[in-house]
Amino acid sequence: MSDACRFEHDVVAGRWTDSLRAHVASCEECAATMSVSPWLTKFAKIPDREHILPDPAVLFLKAQLMRATSEAARLSRPMTFFQLIAYTIIAAGWAAVLTWKWKALEEWLHPGVSMLASGSSVSLTFVAMIFVLGSATVMLAVHTILAEE
Repeated sequence: MSDACRFEHDVVAGRWTDSLRAHVASCEECAATMSVSPWLTKFAKIPDREHILPDPAVLFLKAQLMRATSEAARLSRPMTFFQLIAYTIIAAGWAAVLTWKWKALEEWLHPGVSMLASGSSVSLTFVAMIFVLGSATVMLAVHTILAEE
């Protein structure tokens, strides 16, 4: 491969003189440069991308935030698991208590039938279960709300 012609820079710059025109007619390399140069200049002015990339500092900060978020999610996974178990236990407790005393609750909801007349009564165990389940439900809800912040 030969070295670049010494007139090539003048051809690219477009400094046309009579001697340069005569040289381009005799030099293959300068003739090729003359034919390609306008296209390359036009190509160089085209923006590199349709969507300009964001600043690298912004990308770095986003990457740091994503890493911290994924790390926090990984660290909170055991607590999320225990929360899910607690929700399941409380839901099962409510289902068991409501199934156990459904007849008494049904009588409470119908105003025409008095509980004393029907002979059913509310046991202390039932009241204790309602209190414990209600307290546990409220505590779990408050913990969930506070844990999200």
